[in-house]
Amino acid sequence: MHTFLLSEPAGTGENEDAAGALGEVAVLLDGAGVPQRFRAGCHHSVAWFSHVVAGRLLIRAQDRSTDLRSALAGAIADVRGLHEHECDLDLGGPSATVVVARRVGEHLEHLVLSDSSLLLRGTDGRVARITDQRVDEVVAREREATAVEARRNATGGFWVVRHESEAAQQALVGRTPWATLGSVHLVSDGITRAVDLLDHEGDTSLALALEDDPRRVIDEIRAGERSLEGARRPRKLHDDATVITLRP
Repeated sequence: MHTFLLSEPAGTGENEDAAGALGEVAVLLDGAGVPQRFRAGCHHSVAWFSHVVAGRLLIRAQDRSTDLRSALAGAIADVRGLHEHECDLDLGGPSATVVVARRVGEHLEHLVLSDSSLLLRGTDGRVARITDQRVDEVVAREREATAVEARRNATGGFWVVRHESEAAQQALVGRTPWATLGSVHLVSDGITRAVDLLDHEGDTSLALALEDDPRRVIDEIRAGERSLEGARRPRKLHDDATVITLRP
């Protein structure tokens, strides 16, 4: 399996995306840039959280006898144990999305929680995009940021990696025969905004472009972001952009 990783921060600050590959496991987390008042119980940065969870998850997922939900739950517990003695996590702490891909024998296993995505391009050329859309559904229903935050890691709301190990059981999981795959892309939403925000041609076009020249994809995203005006201009003009590509 060949692995390629590219990550670019949104600006001069810390990159809140965290990604890595070890053996036949790849992990990507996108730290959630929520206002400080919603994570007031913790003094650690979002980047610290996403990078430490990514490292622990990458190690735990090496054990093929451990399913990916259990590996994620263990990583969350590991990181909670690192700072719960100095942070009041009941008052809120950092959070992140997560995507994991792991080859086990003749299959690729995956886990997705929240709005980062997995793009599976088959040998037939078709692309399946796997994204947990519950956060978008909540945002569409709730107009106030406080109301959205109240639905984070709550029944009937949406789920992210935070300090609650039970969030891992809410992740989307599945497996795909390895022989049917031409390429696999783990992407933060700083990459998929090429489709969602900038009107690129679709997931198939994006997957092919990432195989061909991921650096150019990010350059085009940055140029497109700068061109947005009026209502189409997002609150966060630029976002950290990360892709891990796996190919047989």
